This record gives sequence, structure tokens and C-alpha cells, in this order.
Amino acid sequence: MKHLKAPFISLVVVLMLVTVASADSPDPGSGSVNFTVMNMDASASATVRADYINQSGSVEKYVEQTLDPRSSAGFAIGDSALPDNWIGSVIASSDKEIVAFAQARWEGGANGDGKTAGAYNGFTEGASKLYFPSLAARDGKQFSRLSIQSAEAASSSETIDITIEFYDRDGNLSQTVNDTVLKGSQKTYSLLDDVNLTADWKGSAVVEGGGPIAGVSTMHWKEYTGAYSGVTGGGLEAYLPSITRRLPSGPWYQYTAVLVQNLNTTTAASVTTYWYDRDGNEVHSFTDSIPPNSSHGYNTRWTNSDVPNHNAFHNGLGDDFNGSVKITSNVDIVAIANLQWTTDSPVGLAATAYSSEPGGYSEVAVPATFRREDSGTWKQFSGLIVQNVGSAACNNFDVEWRDRSGTLLLSYQDSLNPNISHGYNSRYGGQVPSGADVADLGTDFRGSVFISASGCELIAIHNTLWNVWTDSTTYNAFGKNP
Repeated sequence: MKHLKAPFISLVVVLMLVTVASADSPDPGSGSVNFTVMNMDASASATVRADYINQSGSVEKYVEQTLDPRSSAGFAIGDSALPDNWIGSVIASSDKEIVAFAQARWEGGANGDGKTAGAYNGFTEGASKLYFPSLAARDGKQFSRLSIQSAEAASSSETIDITIEFYDRDGNLSQTVNDTVLKGSQKTYSLLDDVNLTADWKGSAVVEGGGPIAGVSTMHWKEYTGAYSGVTGGGLEAYLPSITRRLPSGPWYQYTAVLVQNLNTTTAASVTTYWYDRDGNEVHSFTDSIPPNSSHGYNTRWTNSDVPNHNAFHNGLGDDFNGSVKITSNVDIVAIANLQWTTDSPVGLAATAYSSEPGGYSEVAVPATFRREDSGTWKQFSGLIVQNVGSAACNNFDVEWRDRSGTLLLSYQDSLNPNISHGYNSRYGGQVPSGADVADLGTDFRGSVFISASGCELIAIHNTLWNVWTDSTTYNAFGKNP
């Protein structure tokens, strides 16, 4: 979840990016990005301007839209009048508080049906330092791209310096990249082609900018892709509301890799991870030590991760685990969860990613959610997972689902005890309370969700199950404490 601070967002947007990798490496094909902006104001319209900034630091095109209170609007890259093979970034501004998320799609890939997707959050303001806990450069298996954007007004002459330090899982500095970026623009680095890393490298990165920066990482496997925004900071606690280990009928259905990064530059992080089921019961815990700047991975399926005792861990979670994780530390940390579905799952082969939260919020906003069905064929539906990370019960909080015009279509109240998470599914209902019906959203719903929970500490993530694109995406909800 991203904390709300200003009526300004920064997005790394790529219209058409072609990957050239070695013959046996993942090749996702060509990518494009659409994004959605939500007006957070409850009573006034917002005028939004999106500037499309090219690699020369110039605003090549701009698009303006007016958003009604608490409504959202999509900015499709195809409506921008930009040329093919355009690469660049977006800075969106408004006279009201706004949030945004981006949805990336790749097609023409070398494996499977050639289609993959990923989602990530826009930045409400730039940061001087970004952290990326989950990166890889594994030829023939998986690789990451890292895109870093200057979050300042576009300039074709002024630049900022950036430094990217890559650390392996043992805390060793693997490589340093020093570069400049024109203000407002972005640069993208393939960890296989542009960074000299050792074979089968897995690790993390710390990025520092001479001015405010934003960034996103995409992870490409052969048949699926995940994405997440760079993290601007952490805390002594990290919460992840959705973790799975599911093989209820024998074949694997769903599993998760958790990557925890130590943000301290000199002190090892002594971390304890607590794994909870959906009822809030602790089913397992373990401790670990993570070197400075480095990250460790904990996989609910595979036995080659940094879990101290995989047998005890996997036995503790069991074979149908659907829950959450709380991580505590002596120094600041942040975590990424990579959610992975197999070919035997209802949504097919897919991977998504989202980042942890150091605490909760009394207001939660989800700028884009879906319920789209055509003559019995589902195109898109959503899973919204909300968790109470506070120490007290959160009773009778309000959940409102609105279409893109801001019209309220579905509302209800729910309650959560500490460590409990509920999943609201726009197709099946899930844990939507009795008396509320997701069918009220209709069969071609694109909209947003706003949760008001005075005095509570909630976090949330949003999953888009994208049957038409045979992939899924996940992004963090935005949080605010008024």
C-alpha cells in the first residue's frame, strides 16, 4: 500500500518495449502500459493532466480528463496518439488528491500463448532512495528489468545522477551502476544485458537519486511476468496480507515466495516471521539473519530458499494454506511477495507481486477493480484482500464500490479482529457479508473501491484475475491516515 501525500503521481510507462535476450532466456515480447487515476476527493471534481515524457526529456503528448468525486478514469496508451515503439514515462498532476496504478501487458512472447501481464503503483511523490528486494538475472530461467524515473518536471537539458547498487543474497556488493537521467524521463536496465552480474544471480538493489526518483521492477519468467513499484522505506515490522501454499487435491495450485530486504547499511537484520491462517491462528514462525542491504527469500513450495528448516515450515503451513505474514526486525526492513499460480489453478499459469506495509491505515483506496463477463465467459474479475494489522478489533468499517463515473453500486460493512484478513471477490463474493451481492456491480464493471475505517489499521492488496489475457496481476491499495 502506498501512503497518500500529494496531488501528484509519477509513473514509469512504456508503450512498446521489445526484449532481446539470449535464445533460451525468457522473451516476453512487446509491452504496453495503461494506467488508471482515482480522484480521492469525496465532494469535488478533479482535473487531471497526464504528461507523456519521451527519452529526450520532452513532453511529447498530454491528456486531460475531469474526474467526478471518488471516481476513476483509465488512460489507455492507445488514446495518447503516441507513435509505435515509443518508450517513456508519465507525470500526472491534479488540483485534487489523486492515486494511480499501471497495468502492463506483453504479447508475442516466445512461450505459451505469448501473453503476460503485471501491475504496479504510481508514486504520489518521488523519493531520494528506492529499494528492490526481489531481482534476478538467471539466463534461461528468469530475469528482471529495472526502470528508474526522475520525478521532477520534464527537462531536455537538466539531469539528475543515479546510483544503483546490486547485492547478492549473502550481502556482497555484486555491481554498481552510475548513470544520469533527464528530469522527468526514465531509463530501463535489463539485468541480463545491461548489468554485469554473475550467472544465476538473485538479490536486491538500492537506488539513490540526486533528485526525487520513482521506479518499477518487472520479473520475467518464460510464461509469466510479475511487477512491483520500488519501495521508498520500511519499518521494524512488515505485513503481507496474502500468502499461499495450496495443493489440496495433489497437484500444485498456488504458492508464494517472500523476499525480505534489510534496509540498514551496516547492521544485520535479525528477523522473525509469523505465518497466520485466515482465522488469525499462528501456524508457524522462524528466525533468520539478513546481511545489510541484502534480501533473503522464503518459498512456500521449493526447498532451496533461505528458510532454516523447510520440512518444519511446510508441515506447519500444510497443503491448503491461505493466510498472511508478519515480520519483525531489529532494523528497518521491507518485503515483496511473489504470488504464483500453476497450470492446474482456475486462472492458469501466472505470477504477481506486491510490497509489504509497516503498519495500517484508516482509509484505503483501490483505484481500479473489475467484474466483466460476456455471455457466460468471464473476461476479468477481482479479489480484494483486506487485513487488520492493528492490535484491536476493527468493527463496522465501510466498503464502497463505485463505477468510473463515481456512482455507488455496492456498499456494506464488515469487521475484522487482529491479524484477520477477508477476501472480497467480485465474481464469487468470497467473504462479502451476507446481504450484499456482487452481482449488483453488473457484468461490465470497471470501477474503484474506498474503505473507511476510523481508528483502525487496515492494509489491502488487489488481484485482477484476467481470463482473457490468461494472466493475473496484483497491486497494493493506497492508504491514508487523515
